[in-house]
Amino acid sequence: MANYVLGLINCFNTPELGPLTKRRNVASTSFLGRYAFIDFPLSCFTNSGVDSIGILCQKHIRSLTDHVENGLFWLNNTKIGEFQILYDEISSGAYSTDINCMLENKRFFKKANPDYVIITNPYIIFNADYKELLRRHIESKSRITLLYTHAKGLKESFINQYKVNVSERGKVTKFELNKGNNNEGDVSLNTYIMDFEMFTNVIEYSQGTSSLFNIQDTLNYLSPSVLVRAEKISGYVRCFDSLKHYLEYSKELLTEELYSELFKDSKFYTNSYDTPPALYTTSASIKNSFIANGCIIEGKVINSVLGRSIHVGKDAIIKDSVIGSYANIDDGARVENAIIDKEANIVHIKEIKGTKENPVYIERGDTI
Repeated sequence: MANYVLGLINCFNTPELGPLTKRRNVASTSFLGRYAFIDFPLSCFTNSGVDSIGILCQKHIRSLTDHVENGLFWLNNTKIGEFQILYDEISSGAYSTDINCMLENKRFFKKANPDYVIITNPYIIFNADYKELLRRHIESKSRITLLYTHAKGLKESFINQYKVNVSERGKVTKFELNKGNNNEGDVSLNTYIMDFEMFTNVIEYSQGTSSLFNIQDTLNYLSPSVLVRAEKISGYVRCFDSLKHYLEYSKELLTEELYSELFKDSKFYTNSYDTPPALYTTSASIKNSFIANGCIIEGKVINSVLGRSIHVGKDAIIKDSVIGSYANIDDGARVENAIIDKEANIVHIKEIKGTKENPVYIERGDTI
């Protein structure tokens, strides 16, 4: 990018994925076997040539730092770029907002001194070419651009996310929470592009208006008087906001059409591990599944996602499930509509069976 751009990933007010996010942020939660959710917005920043990256972290900092480490491998130019996890050591309770976190990290923003700021989140997954989106933002001479999508199924998805009303001229005229009253509409992706001066003004305005405002509250409050330009994103967009959706959306990406929509013309990056390729014995049977490296498969895996270095024993059957790295599924076990967290051992209880609406969850490291 010709302009110096700062990318921010906002991990405040992220949905909880039931017990899966009890000790970790959505951002560092495993996805599709090899990735974490935060890998997707980070990869979009990297692919688009974003110069510096900051992660606004509200809680579970350790799980996030374990995954991104020093973050320098996400930067295109480590000489001019900065990577930092930004957290607020002072505010708590209702005062723990993304705005107050930004205020506590003024030095980072002052040091970066970007021309433009892009703010996104780790739980709404989509593929974005921010280089092109920024070009259109600049050409429009707008100060704020909001990304949105037109979605169906809003009675169950994007709950408590903001729906937007967009005028014929492409201006956001109204924000309202999605309470599931209508099944279709335009929804915000909680992703914004601003010039740095406007970004600073929004933070200062928020601070002067309410100490409890977050950035979405501030833009909602400003939208009647300030032009917020709307940019529509098409293609694969999903809001991971529940354990049910985590399992459902993971499995739907096993279909070639949806997988191609998300990964089209882009590379998504993650940490690499020095593990061997997956090993399939003569008794193994695999159908429509993602199998990460390091796995040893002796049983059957159907419509499922398996992380790294998982052992599936003889005559074991895994169906419609997500299995975390380093788990062990013992001989003869049957796992269906389940989410098995990392390092869990299915040994003594041979049947773990949930439903699509209510998947079974087995905690990290547990022996069942």
